[in-house]
Amino acid sequence: MVLDSFRQDVRVGLRVLFKEKSFCILAVLVLCLGIGGATTQFTVVNAIVLRGFSFPHPEQLMSVGLIDPKASDQNNNFGNGNIPAAQDYEDLKAAQKSFSLMAGYLSGSTINLTYKNNPQRYTGGYITEDLFKIVGVSPVMGRDFTAEDNKPGAEKVTILGDDIWRRDFGADPNIVGQSVRINGKAATVIGVMPPNFKFPVSEELWTPLYNEFPPTPRGELQLGANNRAPAVMGRLKPGVTIDQANAEMIAIARHLAEDNPKTNQNFTSASVQPLLKAFTFVGLRQTVWAMLAAVILVLLIACVNVMNMQFGRFGPKNWRSAARSAQPAGDSCARC
Repeated sequence: MVLDSFRQDVRVGLRVLFKEKSFCILAVLVLCLGIGGATTQFTVVNAIVLRGFSFPHPEQLMSVGLIDPKASDQNNNFGNGNIPAAQDYEDLKAAQKSFSLMAGYLSGSTINLTYKNNPQRYTGGYITEDLFKIVGVSPVMGRDFTAEDNKPGAEKVTILGDDIWRRDFGADPNIVGQSVRINGKAATVIGVMPPNFKFPVSEELWTPLYNEFPPTPRGELQLGANNRAPAVMGRLKPGVTIDQANAEMIAIARHLAEDNPKTNQNFTSASVQPLLKAFTFVGLRQTVWAMLAAVILVLLIACVNVMNMQFGRFGPKNWRSAARSAQPAGDSCARC
């Protein structure tokens, strides 16, 4: 009986809408705006919070940092932790057993590149040799960085993003091996990344970290050198949990604090968390969810508005008469 009544109500409602085409178009437009807004915002939530990176096994990608338990949340990079010096990254990498690969990087940096006497400024990344291997993306032309490329004093090399290769290098198929200048120094293009690859943030080209910023021993950090200490990411080994990796990193952090009291005495803990969480800080996630809730509320308001328009257009008596007139001949409606 309930299903029959529901089907009958839907049938009558559709007949009334189709009979009043202008009202039907208005109702559909209002609902489309609400549904379109909710769908668009859910796409944003899915891309930023739910789906994560489109790399192979993104659940294994982790951010690693050292924590000062006495410092504020802001000084601890809102739970992501910090790497005080490049040597800390090297010691973490050498001592750990939880990650198959680890890499350091400086993202969102400015890199000046000159090609055929045409200087350009790009958003670039300074990375260690394993970063592309960790995310599972290789150059579509040329080769990846090697450990030799990342050594201080090595010949400077760079890998271009697909966008600038097409826009500023004319999609030259022979670009690999050509000479450029990186930050005023001679360099060689060794590869081109796939389209739409701009990791970690919005990088347009990449160059080895230590070739540009040689690591400085602890206790000899010059002014501003902290800006050259890399952020650290890694890929967990299969079967290793985040809690296991976090426990191991805390133990290593304590050993580093004991062995280097002048520089690491405060960093007695560590943080290992999904890379996506590190990239989408708490404020951003809260904002995205709040926007989704607001858009869903707008959709509900749109539905209520359509309902109110229906009731406003047809009072109870008018609704019954309109429903009867909307019925085809021979179709009886007991409720009307």
